[in-house]
Amino acid sequence: MSARASTIAALAGALAFGCSGQTSTTQSPPRQPAAAAGASRSVASAPKEPREPPPPSGPARPYTSPKTTWTKLGNGLEVATRIDRAVPIVHLRIAALAGSAMDGERTGLAAVCARAIAESGAGAMDDRELRGKLEALGATLQVDVDASRAVYGLSVAKDRLGEAVELLAQITTRPRLGAADVERVRKEAAARAASLSREDADWAAMMVLYDDLFALPSEHHPYASYDARADEIAKIKPADCKDYHRRLFVPKNMLVAATGDVKPEEVAAAAKKSLGARRGGEVPSLSLTDPMPPASLKLTLVDRPGSTQSVVVVGTLGPQREEATHAPFRVAEQLLGGAFTGRLHRDLREARGLSYITHASVDELAGAPSVFYAYGATETKSTGAVLDGLLGHLRKLAEAVPEQEEIDTAANFLVGIRSVRMGRPGASASDIVQLWANRLPDDAPDTLAKAMRDATPEAVTRAFSEHVRVGHAIVVVVGDAARTGPLLQPFGEVKVVDPTRGFTRVRTLPQKSGQEG
Repeated sequence: MSARASTIAALAGALAFGCSGQTSTTQSPPRQPAAAAGASRSVASAPKEPREPPPPSGPARPYTSPKTTWTKLGNGLEVATRIDRAVPIVHLRIAALAGSAMDGERTGLAAVCARAIAESGAGAMDDRELRGKLEALGATLQVDVDASRAVYGLSVAKDRLGEAVELLAQITTRPRLGAADVERVRKEAAARAASLSREDADWAAMMVLYDDLFALPSEHHPYASYDARADEIAKIKPADCKDYHRRLFVPKNMLVAATGDVKPEEVAAAAKKSLGARRGGEVPSLSLTDPMPPASLKLTLVDRPGSTQSVVVVGTLGPQREEATHAPFRVAEQLLGGAFTGRLHRDLREARGLSYITHASVDELAGAPSVFYAYGATETKSTGAVLDGLLGHLRKLAEAVPEQEEIDTAANFLVGIRSVRMGRPGASASDIVQLWANRLPDDAPDTLAKAMRDATPEAVTRAFSEHVRVGHAIVVVVGDAARTGPLLQPFGEVKVVDPTRGFTRVRTLPQKSGQEG
């Protein structure tokens, strides 16, 4: 295979695992795992003959983030524009720092209320009129909510910019939020969460992982909830949504971003006309306390009776984006979990045929440590072996310096995939929002890319060993507890929880030695 074909295959593989920079038309969980394990799959068999290693990666092509023009209105609203004259389309976003981290003690607040804002109409505008205005613009309203922000987006012809800004302004600043509107969205969200608790192994694994990683002795960490459970969503009331909107959708907490064939002064003028007179309170503060790692390896088994497959996740807290170890740590993540070229794929899937999906991920969180996890999906009988393999690879990378070739492959992929993502329609507008929500400068991606290319093998191992201590990791396994539990007991005491009952503990399996993992 040529170097170019190898690179294309790697990029295609990464995109298949959910590398998306575009907001969705339906509300997504705050942080979605890269692969789902709900469907039945067969574990890949080990090849009879060793495969020829891929050729070395070519040098990464330079990519520079496009220039962003920033304006702040008198009421504190920020406006950002990137010019792109490739097509006469404007991708528009209005965002508020109103993600799930602001839920407080009302977990599920953002999941319900951000969507209710979009679906309840604005002021005297009912659902039918809202749909009619969207159809007249030839646009579809996009809503995306994660831990940091709620985003509302439209893509329209450039000569409809003013109308689009006005419509989004009405939706986000003057929502009706009637009791029937909130109740409809709440029921849909609760039904979705109940379905996920029964059927989605990845979702269950992430729910436990985030709860365990951000556990605090006497308070609820803003990032402890990966998503909201059905019983939590059921407690959200219309009055809660009105308060959520009043506190968080204020000019000083909001952004208007536009990319496309449009001038910055045109965007600023449209924003001022539709939102310049709006007033609101100060930006709410978010209190973040660094959680302590567990004293020893912590194992939780999410019981899915009758399942013939298991999902295995090993997670720890990683560095914050601002830390010097962030760039080499990201290279370590790709070195381990990269599609086709990562160590987990080459060993657990190709060489030993234990897992049909492997990857590693770093979820970046504003103002807090990132979340790192290694992942393997397998048949029940191989659960112990996959966990042992994941732990072994984490331990090895923390102790042994990798080859320069591995570092180059991982860093070049991470740098190259950004240009692929940014080529998608609307991705640039979403990129502005994400940088703004994380309080990062415009050149942060370029700075990170250079730091990843400059990472040395020694720096990668040092960064990884600083944050990943296998003896203090969180292990979450989702599978049939009756069959999977004995395979996990050699690794330590196993807490068994029921995902359909709020992940409550149903029993504890003691550690046992002398069993096959």
